[in-house]
Amino acid sequence: MAPFIFKSELWTAQYTGVKVNTLAAFMRVLQEIDEDSIYYHLYRNLFEYHLLPTDYGNSFAYWLAENGFPVLAEKFSAIDLMECVCIEDIREEMLNILHSEPNGFERLCKPFYFIRAVRKVVDTGVTANNLEEFKKGLSRVGVHSLFYHLVTSRLVNREPVNDFSKWLRSIGEESLAVKIDKIDLMAHSLYEVREMIITNLES
Repeated sequence: MAPFIFKSELWTAQYTGVKVNTLAAFMRVLQEIDEDSIYYHLYRNLFEYHLLPTDYGNSFAYWLAENGFPVLAEKFSAIDLMECVCIEDIREEMLNILHSEPNGFERLCKPFYFIRAVRKVVDTGVTANNLEEFKKGLSRVGVHSLFYHLVTSRLVNREPVNDFSKWLRSIGEESLAVKIDKIDLMAHSLYEVREMIITNLES
């Protein structure tokens, strides 16, 4: 049985130099902006402890709502980020949503500044060889380790299963893996997610 190696990630927010103030310009940029920028605006809310209002799960949805596009904002918020394993698939889904809007493409809006996440993955030095060590490891590492293993690794590896569940299944803990799979990451802070996982491990 291979040990679980806890990793984490660091973000530096970097302005891309791209600003838009119409829906038409937003759509054009969304077609070609790099994946790290889309990644930042989709997952920033979870990574930075839900800084946006809970009605809007990502920066794009919040901007659309602020500028009088409530239906588009709702549709952007409804994108299931945990079902996606590829940023390009999410990009295509967002563009399809925008194509469904018949009006307002040239109306001036509050500006949207595209930012990218410059990410670095680091080894925390924490490993687990069994369930008890795994539980202790979860208590020791920072919440950005949870973000890496529950979110980023899925996108990097283009796999539908997070690292925690995959490892638990490898040691025969299918029921625990299923419980982690069912946690709604977008509805809870990473601190809450950690407590939920630890509670499930102790039950």
